[in-house]
Amino acid sequence: MSAGMRRLFASVLALGLFGPLSPVTAAPDKPVMAHLPTVETFMLSNGLQVAFLQLDTAPVVAVQVWYHAGSKDEPRDRRGSAHMFEHMMFKGTDHVRPEAHAQMLNRIGGYVNAQTDEDATHFINTVPSDYLDFAVQLEAERMRHLMFRKDMIDGEREVVKEEIRQRENNPIQKGVKRFMEIAFTKHPYSWDAGGDLGDLDATTSDDLKKFYDAYYEPNNAMLVVVGKSTSAAVKASAEKWFGKLAKAGDPPRPARAAQEPIQSVKRKETVAPSQVGIEIIGWHIPPAKDKDIYALQVASIILGAGDSSRIKVRIKSVDPKTKKPLGLDGGMEALVHEDPGMLLGLGVYLDPAQGAMLEAAIYDEVDKLAAKGPATDELRKAKNQVQAAFVFGLEHAQGLAEAIGRSWINTGDPSSFLHDVDNVEKVSAADVQRVAKQYLTQDKSTVVVIPPPGAGSPAPTPNPAPAAPSPAAPAAPKAGGK
Repeated sequence: MSAGMRRLFASVLALGLFGPLSPVTAAPDKPVMAHLPTVETFMLSNGLQVAFLQLDTAPVVAVQVWYHAGSKDEPRDRRGSAHMFEHMMFKGTDHVRPEAHAQMLNRIGGYVNAQTDEDATHFINTVPSDYLDFAVQLEAERMRHLMFRKDMIDGEREVVKEEIRQRENNPIQKGVKRFMEIAFTKHPYSWDAGGDLGDLDATTSDDLKKFYDAYYEPNNAMLVVVGKSTSAAVKASAEKWFGKLAKAGDPPRPARAAQEPIQSVKRKETVAPSQVGIEIIGWHIPPAKDKDIYALQVASIILGAGDSSRIKVRIKSVDPKTKKPLGLDGGMEALVHEDPGMLLGLGVYLDPAQGAMLEAAIYDEVDKLAAKGPATDELRKAKNQVQAAFVFGLEHAQGLAEAIGRSWINTGDPSSFLHDVDNVEKVSAADVQRVAKQYLTQDKSTVVVIPPPGAGSPAPTPNPAPAAPSPAAPAAPKAGGK
């Protein structure tokens, strides 16, 4: 699942929704920006794209390989295939024994990991800079030389299935899973990267080999290197180890034929009770490269990021009549993807009677923003949060490599993240008001209600939306991590 959704889950479970992106002090009239680094890019003859950013703050390099292959690229009856490779890629190649990739890099003081989401799967290596070439060699080896042993596949299938079972026991995650099924009636974002138990059982070695040969190819990948090295060294290593791999055909893109229809009727469903009550309200938003994304992200910060955001203040303020707050907490976040994503608002409560009032309060705050736009100080504060988070993110090789890879997946430009702050700075109060009016109307929203304990069995809720085309979506909020 996306990084935004992972933060969403962590925040819900901690009941501390959407704190500030970073500490923000005084609001200057003009933003204070750091010197922007330069991302160098080149392409090998086999189509592998390479991005390098020099960072000399520490004698380390982050070496990552991003594959444009996420859960939205899976066949609808083989959900979990992308997640399987996140595990399988550590389980042995023609020249590297199982688990040796991680073991060897750990021994030299390195760090390895991997993550799968809706749009991509990427593999993470952070090593002393002297071992750049070794890390590149290991990544090139497993790009095309993975061993498909039945015992390995069966074992990793059970590992992935156990992760799904653990998540299915969490009613909050099940509620968000159901939300995505209702919100996406056609697009494969209706399921996430975790996988489906039945589909995994049905997935054969041949199915996985077909997925591997389609997507784990040099012309569907980007090598990202950030750290204490040189462009010449990165080019030499990439050519030496990846250059010998053959170019493949263009991989299939099933999501292109399954674009989500425009939603014009509100959808709502109540699911089984949880430990706390949660109202989930979401709206479709454009893809990452759309110009309106910046104004929508600013709107989400104003509405739901930080203690002074509108939704959080509204929910936590004590009502003069009841002498109680409307709920426990609330927030909002934009889930930005390669294809059109979602903007999610949440409210958390304990009293079953509060659910409808909390839902109405979230809609009311959104409607107020659409009616009058943000105040000058709100707009400046939201921009400060984005800028502060960006500046802090420039300090770490691994974080910069993540930003480069994600930019490439989302926009096709590995350096596009470097322009985000400037584009956010250009957002006006009128822009925020316009996107709130355009995208965040009640008739375009989807609502899932997770009642608190004592609410009883959920009553049937009219829902005009057609059922998701897949038989059952996965429960996993994301796949990731070794």
